[in-house]
Amino acid sequence: MSSERRVAVVTGGGRGIGAAICERLASEGMAVAVNYSRSAQDADGVVAKIVAAGGVAASIRADIADPEQAAQLISQTTAQLGAPTVLVNNAGMNLAGSARKQSPADWDRVIGVNLSGPFYCTHAALPAMYEQNWGRVIFLGSASGGRRPSPGMSAYSAAKAGLVGMTRTLAQEVARRGITVNTVIPGFVETDIIASGGDNAVETLASQWPKIPAESIASTIAFLVSADGRHVSGEEIGVWKGGPVGF
Repeated sequence: MSSERRVAVVTGGGRGIGAAICERLASEGMAVAVNYSRSAQDADGVVAKIVAAGGVAASIRADIADPEQAAQLISQTTAQLGAPTVLVNNAGMNLAGSARKQSPADWDRVIGVNLSGPFYCTHAALPAMYEQNWGRVIFLGSASGGRRPSPGMSAYSAAKAGLVGMTRTLAQEVARRGITVNTVIPGFVETDIIASGGDNAVETLASQWPKIPAESIASTIAFLVSADGRHVSGEEIGVWKGGPVGF
């Protein structure tokens, strides 16, 4: 960390993995924009916890699936905290359903939040990273994105697989700009998205995978953001403690 405080944006930072990431980056000395789309109470709670620990944070509402709101998230962060050079594209959601039954509207919403939204945020954040010749872009992926697909998850799996392609391509585009781009793939962290996977989804995963605390995902991201992670880019990094993930 340089003497100048870096600014991070964490989408979907009010709960679960996102909240753990916000708190960890703040503990590393960053000012953190805690993004949320619905629950201001959750995001404000994360901000209060960071501030109580001596950190700097602000909660900012934006539906990242809307390109204008995604751009406003970055501009509002810049106005309140400074230009962000760390972007953690964590926000995600799922509307489970077989391809035969899933509506086009549900498909568009899942793709919008999980794939288009990360692109919109990254597109808006890159100019400041280029200007400073330093940046970190991190996507939160999923084993469903090609490594371990599950029935009823077509839209979600397609979106997460798309993040991998974006990671590899963008990493090459920005390699000479001091910017790294990576995807972190959590194992079994009990989240709302997993619960949305259908009946007994949590119980089924718990019987197959070791449970991973959200803090372990945050620690991996902290490494990628740090100077020690400066030569890691274009990678998929799994955090799943020996879970049965196939290639």
